[in-house]
Amino acid sequence: MSQTYFQQVLNSKFNEIKSRNASFSVRAFAQQLGIQASAANEIMKGQRRISKQLAEKIIDKLKLDPEERTQSLIDFTDSKMKTASVTKSNLGARKLNSDQFELISNWVHFAILSLVKLNDFQSDLDWMANRLGVESVDVRKALLRLQHLDLIHISEKGTITRTSNAVRTSDDVLSASLQDMHLNDMSMAAKKLKEIPVHLRDFTNVTFSGNPKTLPRAKEILRKAQDDLEEIMQDDNSEVYRLCMYLFPLTVPKESYEH
Repeated sequence: MSQTYFQQVLNSKFNEIKSRNASFSVRAFAQQLGIQASAANEIMKGQRRISKQLAEKIIDKLKLDPEERTQSLIDFTDSKMKTASVTKSNLGARKLNSDQFELISNWVHFAILSLVKLNDFQSDLDWMANRLGVESVDVRKALLRLQHLDLIHISEKGTITRTSNAVRTSDDVLSASLQDMHLNDMSMAAKKLKEIPVHLRDFTNVTFSGNPKTLPRAKEILRKAQDDLEEIMQDDNSEVYRLCMYLFPLTVPKESYEH
């Protein structure tokens, strides 16, 4: 069975990263995938066949969204179940999709979109890096992706402004990128709890009994609360905030032990 499509996916992902980092090598790509450099090189050249188990391991490392994951495993699916053949245009269309999910998984992107709205915003890499507490190189990579996704405009003089395009993730969609985003949020929250004075933050929780059937309505209320809070705090923009609200059962859901 040919594994041409999987080979194309790897090469597409490698070239995508290399376009943002000219020094990125196959060896570095192999380390990211958790395989030997020689194996990565042979797979990308179509000189080595791999098992579906290894393909899934590599795909997990690439953090593909569900649609990309399904398409990437097409070479390991029975021929009767395969979808239409893949063209170069298909791969090109999915590059934007990949950028969108990278945007979601890395908080710096959304932070920059909010940073631009500050009263004292400066279109300067070092200034942005200092305000966010990250490296300048991270800001540069995020700016390139935001520009590629047409979420910001950078003038010839280097002035950065937001476009009219908006980004909002879909609710209840399972993806590795969304999971990474939430894991990063929890890790960042633990760090901020220790570093930020209490008058500049708010951590709260409530424990109560509830009916899981009302969750759809509860989610609606939480989403509206987020929008209302954002509107209230945008009177005089001087800082960038991130709101994380967690609602989950502490009890083991009945459905997990009734079946």
